[in-house]
Amino acid sequence: MYRRNGGKPIRDAIRRAGLSIPRLAARTKEIDPEGRGLSQALIGFYASEGASGRESASTRTTELMAAGLDSPIEELFGDHPDPPSIQVS
Repeated sequence: MYRRNGGKPIRDAIRRAGLSIPRLAARTKEIDPEGRGLSQALIGFYASEGASGRESASTRTTELMAAGLDSPIEELFGDHPDPPSIQVS
């Protein structure tokens, strides 16, 4: 799956939930049946606005992040990458 809109829905969901990236990482660890959760760095890659942002994510990552944010997966991730934005001058 691919993050939507350059990670903006993820950043918005983190704010709405009143969480920080470290707290979301801890929450995913609590939710994960394996007890591993997602690292702060990995969450940061998906929430990033910059060049370090990751576009594609595993099913496990999308499920844990959506559960940790109490948001539908479809709000945060889609089946296809977003089309490139075209800027007209």
